Amino acid sequence: MADVGDLVARDSAVYQEFARLYQLARDLRPTGTDRWSGNLYATPGGSWGGYNPSTGDIRLSGPLVLRHLVDPSSTAQERAEAIATVLHEATHAGMAVDAPNEPNAVRTEHSIGAIEGFAELRTMSDFDLYAAQAGYPELKLRKPQYPGAFAAMDSLAEQASGPAKDRDAFIAEGTRGPGVMHFDQLADGVVRNRLAEVVPFHEEHRRAVRAALIGAMLHRGWPVLKHMPAETGVTIAGEIRQKLNSKVDEIRRHYRASPGEVFPVDAPNAQVGRERVLDRAKGGAGPRRQVDGAGRAGSAKTGPGNTGPRNTGPGNTGPGNAVAGKGDPGVGHPSLRFLSGQAGAAGAVRGRPVLGDGARGRGTGGGPGQGRGEPERG
Repeated sequence: MADVGDLVARDSAVYQEFARLYQLARDLRPTGTDRWSGNLYATPGGSWGGYNPSTGDIRLSGPLVLRHLVDPSSTAQERAEAIATVLHEATHAGMAVDAPNEPNAVRTEHSIGAIEGFAELRTMSDFDLYAAQAGYPELKLRKPQYPGAFAAMDSLAEQASGPAKDRDAFIAEGTRGPGVMHFDQLADGVVRNRLAEVVPFHEEHRRAVRAALIGAMLHRGWPVLKHMPAETGVTIAGEIRQKLNSKVDEIRRHYRASPGEVFPVDAPNAQVGRERVLDRAKGGAGPRRQVDGAGRAGSAKTGPGNTGPRNTGPGNTGPGNAVAGKGDPGVGHPSLRFLSGQAGAAGAVRGRPVLGDGARGRGTGGGPGQGRGEPERG
C-alpha cells in the first residue's frame, strides 16, 4: 500500500488554499454531490495525488502540488500543474458515479477510461477560467495528464456536439455524473443533434436508440486508455466514429421502415432493461430512477461508490480489465469491481493493488509504482 502521507492541519495556510481552490472548482460547475471527507494528506512525492473513493480523502504530493499552491517562488508551470490537479480531483469528488437502476448505465470497466477521460476533458476545458477565478489569469496548461483517454473523450464530445446539445452542455452534464452514464450522455447528444427528426420524442424510443449508440462506443480499449498515448486515443476515437456513423444510418433506416417500432437493442445494464420490459407488460412503472452512488456508506462525502483518483481510474490500479484478452465484452457483461474501489482481476495480477491511490505524474503505460523525474502531465 502506498504511503497515505501526513494529515494536513485544517488551520494551515496550505489547507486553507486547497479548500479555497476546491470550492472554486465546485462553484464553477455546481453538482449535488460532494464526497470529499475534508481530510487532506500530504505525500512525499512520486505522483501528484488522488482521491480515495473508499474514505473520501484527498491525497496530494507535498513537493509537487501542495508546495506550489502557496510558494511565491514557484514557476508558472509548477503552479498550473498543481491547481490543475485540484480541479481534476474536485471533479472526481463532486461526481456521482453509479446508477444501478438505469438501463443505459455502463457498469463495466469501459467506464474507467471514460470517467478519467472526462475528468481530464473537464480540467483542460475549464482550466483558463478556473485559473483566472483563482487569481492566476496568466497560467496555461500545456497538455493532458491522460493523453489517450483525453483524446478519445475529446473526440467523442466533438462527435456528439451540435446546435441542440453542444460541448459545454455535455461537460456540465458529465460533471454532475453519474460516471457510468457518460456514454449515455454522449449518446443523448448524437440523438439530439443527428436523429431528432427521426426518432420519436418518446422516452422508450430514445432510450433504446441511446443504448444502440452506446454499444457502438464500447471499444475494448476503454479500460486501459488511461495508460495510453494520445495516438491510441485518436485511433480508438476514429474507430468509434465509423461505428457511430454506421449505427446512425441503421437507426435512420429502421425508423423510415417502421416509424412506430422501438429500435431493437439490449440495454447496457441488461437486467434493469429486462425488468422494465416486464414492468411495462404488467402495467407497472418500472424501477425508480437512481442517480447517486450505489453501495455508499455514511454521508455523501465519504461513500465508496465514487470514481478513483487521478491516474488510477475509479479505484483501480493497473490496466484493470477483468475481461482482457477476450475481445470487447460489449454490453451486458458487468465487471463492477471498480465501482466499489476493488482492483480488477487483471490489475491484481499485473501490479500491486493500490486501491484508491492517486498516481498523477506516473506517466502513460507504466502502471502503478513507476515514477517520473519531473511533474509533467501525460
